[in-house]
Parts: sequence; C-alpha cells; structure tokens
Amino acid sequence: MALPPDRPDFTDLATPSDHKALKRLADMDSSTTTPSDDESGKRGPSGSVIGALFVPGAPSLFRRTTLSAALLLLGVVIPIATIVVALVRRNEITSLVLDKNFLLALQTIAVLFVLTRLVSVVEVIRSRSEGSPRRLASTLAIVGVMLVATPAAWSIARAQDLSGVISDVFVSSGGDAPLAASGDGSTAGEGFKTILLLGGDEGPGRWALRTDTMILVTIHEESGRIAMISIPRNMYKMQFPPGSAMANEFPKGFPELANAIYPYVFTHEDVAATYVRGDLQPEAIALASGISYSMNITIDDYVLVNMQGFLEIIDALGGVTLTLDEKLPMPGNIPGAKTQYPPFIGPGEVTMDGTTALGYARSRSGDSDYGRMGRQRQLLTALANQVQGSDILLRFPNLTGIMRWTVRTSLSAGEFSSLVDRLRSGASVKESIGLIPPLMNPGNPNFTDITNLIDALQVSIRDNVDFPYA
Repeated sequence: MALPPDRPDFTDLATPSDHKALKRLADMDSSTTTPSDDESGKRGPSGSVIGALFVPGAPSLFRRTTLSAALLLLGVVIPIATIVVALVRRNEITSLVLDKNFLLALQTIAVLFVLTRLVSVVEVIRSRSEGSPRRLASTLAIVGVMLVATPAAWSIARAQDLSGVISDVFVSSGGDAPLAASGDGSTAGEGFKTILLLGGDEGPGRWALRTDTMILVTIHEESGRIAMISIPRNMYKMQFPPGSAMANEFPKGFPELANAIYPYVFTHEDVAATYVRGDLQPEAIALASGISYSMNITIDDYVLVNMQGFLEIIDALGGVTLTLDEKLPMPGNIPGAKTQYPPFIGPGEVTMDGTTALGYARSRSGDSDYGRMGRQRQLLTALANQVQGSDILLRFPNLTGIMRWTVRTSLSAGEFSSLVDRLRSGASVKESIGLIPPLMNPGNPNFTDITNLIDALQVSIRDNVDFPYA
C-alpha cells in the first residue's frame, strides 16, 4: 500500500539487521499459535514419564481419552480396590492368602500394573519429537519400568509359590465326612470339631516316623473355646473298629506303644492299602481310627507336623514367650538344634527361639514323658495366643514356605484358614489335660473311663464351666 504523499518512507533507512528482525516478526505473525505437546510448557520429559509411572494414562488424558481411561482403570483403580478389599477383610487375611482364586487375581493385577505403565510411557515417548527430549524420556522410561517390574515380579513369584504350598500341603476339598467317627450315638461331642495333632519324629536310628506327640484338639464351634487332650506315646492296647485291617491283625488291641502304630502301618503295605483315602497319609488315618474307636470320639481331621519343622515354625513366628514356675534342665543335644542348649531355663518369663522351644517340648532331663506332655500343651497354648497378634500377618509368607515340607493334613486350605482366623478373632484354650496317672494308667488303659472323661470335658467346655481335672 502506498504511503500518503506527506509521510516519509523510512524503509531505505533500515539496516540489513533491521530487515532480518522484521522478517522474524512477520514469520511469527503468520505461524500458528497452538503449541505442540513438547512445547506446551506443562511438563518436561521427566515429568511426563514419572506421571505415566505413577498414574498411567494421565499424561495423555486429553490426547488419547479412551486409552487413558483404560490405563487408569486397569493400572490404578483396580489395584487400589484390591488393597481396600484386603484391608476391609484383614481379619480374614489367612483365607485370602490361601485362596487360589485370590492369588490368581493378585498375579493378574501385578501383570496389569506393569503393562499399563509400560504402555503409558511408550505413548509419552511417541508423543515426543526426535532428539534430546525423546532420548531422555526413553532413558527414564526404561529405568522406571524396571523399578516397577521388580516388585511386581517378586509378587507374582510369591503368589505362585503360595499356590504350590496349597497344592502340596492341603487337600483340594475337606468335605463333610469326618476322618473317623464314633459309633455309639453319644451327643457329648455334638457341636465340636476335633483335630488330631501329631508330632512326627524321624531320623537316624528310628524305625520310620514315630508320633511321639498325639494331642486331640477339640473346638466348640459356637463359642470357639478349645480343649487339648494329650495321649501318651506309651499307651498300650489301642483298639480298632471291628472288621478293619488293624482289628483283624490285633483283635486284643495293639500290643506295642501307641507311637508305633504309624510306623507299623507304614511298613506293612497290605495294611496301609486298606486305609488309602485320596492323597492322605494312610498311617495317620489308621491311627485316628484307633484313637476314635478306643475313646469314642469323632475325629474330623488330622495335622501332622515334623518336629524339625516345629522348630522352624517357632523361628518364623519370632519366638514364643512362656512363664516357667521353676528351673528346667535342658537336654544335652537334640537332632536339628541350631544352637547349643543352656544347662537350664527359667524360672520366670522366658522368650524361646525355635531351638529352645524344641528342647523345652522334648526334654526329659529331670522329668518324664508325662511332664513333657504338659509342656507341649503349654507351648501350643502360648502359640495359639500369639496367633491372635497382628504381626502374624507379616510373618505368614515365611510360615507357608516352612509348611510346604513340614506339614501334612486332611484339612482343606479353606478349613485351615478358618481355624487360624478363629484363633486371631479370640478363640482360646479353655482346658488342657493329659491321659496320665493318676487319671489313667497308660499301660493298662480303661477306655470306658477315658470316654467318660472326654465327654465330661466337652460338656464343661460347652457349658463354660471349669473342668475339675484340668
């Protein structure tokens, strides 16, 4: 456009540098005013990648809405919801941990946790222009994904290991049928669940595994009150149901110590074959049937614990604390002990590691089998009380690893977890007795008297009254 005649033209007065400046202004005026993703100033490469790692999909929320929403759902909402469920059901945490479906869900969530962040950081990198910004974002992404993937991989491996423990230790389904049922129609045991707890002792010089510890744990299902009944290892003349293989072999009762029943069945395949029930130990079933028939008590399940594993379980729980009334001599040495025993422990409050607890439970120095039985029940009572503590949740993964090689049971994972959760919710040992003199003569037991004693014990538990012989 021409200038008015009265207005001078200063173009000719401009220097070459002035012309360049004017050209830059013209270029800026003609360019778009919409900033690129890189130039928006909202977030640099590091901020975008970190945002993608913490909240996948957030950096691209307004650019890729559908993708971002999916990443947020799978990588943020679902993991948080899972944590909330676990917190809400923390009193049932054992049930969750021993639930294969829950473990599979955790593995799936862990995979999604990593994949959503990987997709999000890749999308951030692709949005970058070539050059330093993309290279920096790529480096940060690789480091960040590795940091996220490491704990996720550990979680997946741990959940897979727990699934293996469930398969190795527990039966697939407990069912409703008891392991061994009493047959006289007595109502004293109604409303009770009774578990036969066996402590197995095997090693050099031993004739197979011997059940030196045999304890009936009877639980009143309505109140949660528990009674423990120790069966002496030296009880003779154990009876068996008529028509069974053991009854046919020993019609007048088993002629050896009760702790020899398990190894006898183990070493006689023809007898063991008659007690086969799925993947359960036929030796344990035979022993349970003898105790059930002799004492007229229904035994619902059994738990067999290797004594070396008992040591490891105590260590995994962080030890156990007992109050001893007097000084107790300790054994010189017990196979499996990790440290040398002190000459004595007690009196007073004593916190025991696994080795000390094993010595306490098995020592007969200055004592007898009957004294040892009492100490075993005392130790189990202390452990039951300790299970109620919240720290059991932190120690549970270690416990499951030990259980894999040290525990066998007829319980399903669900039944076992229900028992543990019941203990944690306040179930307690009400009574504890041993079938020993002066109550009973293990060398020549009167099983009718034993039956009456157990009936009276269960009635006292049911009615919440003190049992005079405990």
